Amino acid sequence: MNRALKIDTMSSLQQNIEDFYNIGYFVVRGLFSKSEIDEISQAFDRLQKVALTLKTTQVLDGSQFVVEDGRIDRIVWMGGAEPSLLKVGEDPRTLGICSALLGTSTMEQLICQGHYKLSGDQVKFDWHQDCQHRGYGTPDWTDVNGRGSYVQTLMAIDEVTADNGPVMFIPCSAEQGYLGLDRVSDPSTVISLKNPTPMLMQPGDIAFFSPYSVHGSQPNISGKSRRVFINGFAHPGANHRKYPGEGSGRTVHYKG
Repeated sequence: MNRALKIDTMSSLQQNIEDFYNIGYFVVRGLFSKSEIDEISQAFDRLQKVALTLKTTQVLDGSQFVVEDGRIDRIVWMGGAEPSLLKVGEDPRTLGICSALLGTSTMEQLICQGHYKLSGDQVKFDWHQDCQHRGYGTPDWTDVNGRGSYVQTLMAIDEVTADNGPVMFIPCSAEQGYLGLDRVSDPSTVISLKNPTPMLMQPGDIAFFSPYSVHGSQPNISGKSRRVFINGFAHPGANHRKYPGEGSGRTVHYKG
């Protein structure tokens, strides 16, 4: 059920909203052009050069580089060190869809993050729900709109193939709400992990997914990089904690 719909009519937008809350995700193909992706890729390259000089996790120029002995686990709030990436995060093509999903034109941007998955680096992400990282069920989070109050977006910078560590989704897991996967040693005791759907993407495609959608990814076993740019938006009043990075948690507005 790997949806790939153009947001060009009210009916298709409504279908995407339904997919988001029921299936848990959808993809908009080619939302950003090749020239735009080339510019974003260059910013990723500059940050990668910095990250590969570091031995441990630290904050530099407003971004948090999560690294360990030359392995880049992620770069948090990339827009601190590369302000051009903040422009991408506030682009109306993305914000318009997030606004429709959240039911508000004003949002709080919590995430501006790069995941690199370079060939052979063994970076992977175990099965999880993004609501775990937002603090659902704790004083850090209030579900303001009663439907999760959060949208995660994932833009492909490189082609995402079956071999370079694509995000794998468990379709319709979002319907079950917060599952507490972070509280069990074996997620399969909570939800069936059979037949996951790989999110295969081309540069410029963007996936939108629910905070309740169960997903994970395996290491990149190909000879090519798999870089993705993640931006996350919360309904105003939902988040109650400070995220790493200079300017994180900024307010953005959709003016369409």
